[in-house]
Amino acid sequence: MTSKGRIGAIAYWTLVVLLIGFGALAILTIGLPFLLLGLMLAIVSQRRHETGVVVAGVGAIVGFMVGYILIAPTSCSTGGNSIGGIQHRACTNILGFGYSGTDTDNLGVVLGFLAGLVVAVLFALGTRWLARRIASRRTPPPPVPA
Repeated sequence: MTSKGRIGAIAYWTLVVLLIGFGALAILTIGLPFLLLGLMLAIVSQRRHETGVVVAGVGAIVGFMVGYILIAPTSCSTGGNSIGGIQHRACTNILGFGYSGTDTDNLGVVLGFLAGLVVAVLFALGTRWLARRIASRRTPPPPVPA
């Protein structure tokens, strides 16, 4: 390995460790995207030089977070029922859709997770396609044999 390659590998793994460390420390506030990004970079480290692999991974993380944030509940209110003492919860998300159910029902969180997965797959496929398209435009065409 050349010294330039060694420095690049050290920088890459330093970034991975910093992202995972910050994500773990700040997991209760803003840490989840950083933790997921660091873990994704660690997983694709062996293929990081291939066109579109890292870009697709970053796209998947961004897509998951966007999908989850848009669909998961952001504000909830709880009310009691005098008959049977069952708690009823009503929640809304950023898009304005409402969820309601019992206090133990996590429908909004499950829907947010599923929406995050769908958007993550779409973002990963889209960013990988875009990265490969950009890379193919930069590559000169093969020479024509005479």
